[in-house]
Amino acid sequence: MIAHVLLPIPVDHPFDFAVGDDVAEQISVGKSVVVRFHGSERAGVVLSLTEDSNQPGELEPVLEVKPDPSFTSSSLAVCLDTAVHYLSPAGLFVNRLLPSKASSHRERYLRPVGKLDEITANIQTLSKRAPRQAEVLRALLARGDACAEGTLKRELKTSASVINRLIDLALIREVPVGPASPSPALAERPAVKAQGETHRHMLLFSRLRMDEYVRAIKEAHLNGESTLILEPEILIARAVLANLQRLLTIPISIYHSALPEGERGRVWNDVARGEARIVVGTRSAIFLPFSQLGLVIVDEEQDRSYKQDEMIPHYHARDMVARKTDIQAIFGSSAPSIETFYRAQQGEMALTRVPIQQTSTRIVDMKQEKGPLSEPLIDAITETLSAGRRILIGVNARGYFQAVLCKKCGQPLRCPNCGANLTYDVRSAQLVCRVCGTTQPRMACPNCGARSLRFVGVGSERIEQIMRERFPNATIARIDRTSLASKGALARAEGAIDGAAQIIVATPLATKGPVIPGLGLAAATGLDAILARPDFRAAERTYQYLTGLFGRLDAGGATMIQTSYPDHYAIAAATNGDYDLLYNREIAERKAMFYPPFSHLARIIVPHTRNSDRLLNILNKCKVQIIGPAPHPRQRARDVVLIKGKDREAVREACAQVSNDITGAVEIDIDPERL
Repeated sequence: MIAHVLLPIPVDHPFDFAVGDDVAEQISVGKSVVVRFHGSERAGVVLSLTEDSNQPGELEPVLEVKPDPSFTSSSLAVCLDTAVHYLSPAGLFVNRLLPSKASSHRERYLRPVGKLDEITANIQTLSKRAPRQAEVLRALLARGDACAEGTLKRELKTSASVINRLIDLALIREVPVGPASPSPALAERPAVKAQGETHRHMLLFSRLRMDEYVRAIKEAHLNGESTLILEPEILIARAVLANLQRLLTIPISIYHSALPEGERGRVWNDVARGEARIVVGTRSAIFLPFSQLGLVIVDEEQDRSYKQDEMIPHYHARDMVARKTDIQAIFGSSAPSIETFYRAQQGEMALTRVPIQQTSTRIVDMKQEKGPLSEPLIDAITETLSAGRRILIGVNARGYFQAVLCKKCGQPLRCPNCGANLTYDVRSAQLVCRVCGTTQPRMACPNCGARSLRFVGVGSERIEQIMRERFPNATIARIDRTSLASKGALARAEGAIDGAAQIIVATPLATKGPVIPGLGLAAATGLDAILARPDFRAAERTYQYLTGLFGRLDAGGATMIQTSYPDHYAIAAATNGDYDLLYNREIAERKAMFYPPFSHLARIIVPHTRNSDRLLNILNKCKVQIIGPAPHPRQRARDVVLIKGKDREAVREACAQVSNDITGAVEIDIDPERL
């Protein structure tokens, strides 16, 4: 028997290896195996098994079949289709996606022991000598069903030792949780009626969406189907998990890149065995090996974090769900993408819309102000703190400044390694790249060598410093990708959001999601950098950013916007809760300029010189419009070409032709979110 194995190398075909009798009973399609390739041992994924090989000579043997996690045939097919659609080598993708190991640790589900009067008596006894134990027992009694240990720890801020002591005292017990079976008690209320109920897909256009999500999850569970809830950021995923665990008695798992490898592998295995029937996850969770997936919820569907920008394939999780016509899908948002709302308007999906209440917002014209924070904002923060309420300050970017410019050549300083903008790190007093981590050894322009630099824009670190200087007695937390990189940072950020911080300074990864308790002021700073981007989605992104920020506000709170464009229609639409104003302006402009939803896009990046001419020769033979080539904004010696096509497949075929005909460092991004 011959195994066709996908190896983690940038080639488009598998390699053949002989399957000996020692591994024949263990091997199957989707399994991870160890083979010897070019003199070294490599792990790979079995694509198929056959009796014959077309490769000449004696084949190397499969050395080992690794224990699960592994792909099911259907989940492997999804990955292969994704790699083909986005023109990526499948071996790199599937080997990166599959967890390398699985932990044996499992979440414990706990329940109180005894009858109601016995449990009540135990609570009264413990309240005097062990109040923390009494608190845990009271919480379990209130739930009326088994509760995850992690939920108890998170909600009660308790420890495993408190829970273990209750188990030792036989006051609570661990209950087995296997594949969740439907219960008639889960059915509560009829589904929300939406336009076009025959559609399997729905846009839920509402600020408050959790009730409808819970109803749909219960309905899928009653039908014996699994549910995947996608969230754009890990912080939001963890918050949604906590909410669902309070609202549902069904076991819920979470899956994202920050989990330890073994924990990711355990969830993967649980999904494959049908033991994890409800999963909250970020974009990579779409590749989990569900066998009976009936419902996918794409929350904050407008968020560009659903697009994989960092590595190939550059897939878009939301768009992958949109193409799954055999399952029910809910796309939830308080500020939908123009493309998704257009689909709903065209009758391609159902629409449920709940009007968003107008927000009373103060707009500060920054042309009249000095510095990154206006005096009206400082005054509003002072008043909010005096009233005992909390503040969220949204900042567009992390770092101290958003960019460093050379006064001599006028160019922004770019990382020589990856081409991203360098930023100034105030702690090390160095220029650093936030993308690849490269440190610039000299405070000088890498392009011309000049040491005369200009620092522009405002980042989250700078706002945090100003807050600490102006409000030294306030507890202040900064939440951005830099602050979340350290161990335990996610828990600290959740604590800050839950109430540990009076002032939260956050980039867009934390300026969306559920309401923040006690929040009295939500303020947007650095907004102009979004509006000024050379991107046809700039106005849409501005509206979505503001709507997400305002959505975190508690009842009776105030909002403030700092901008040099106070009359811009995107700002007016956000402050008035008028999505139709934004949509009508945007849809007219996009139709005139042939941008999505009226076209499909791809971005192609090639090395400069002759490759640009070759690229144009190829594309001129395809049924696409061509914009460019233009110099890459961040990478010297590279050119960018944007292509548009009315048909998605025509764009993909043009990209495939480029990939086949131009060798070397060609980067192709189909349906890009960043231009």
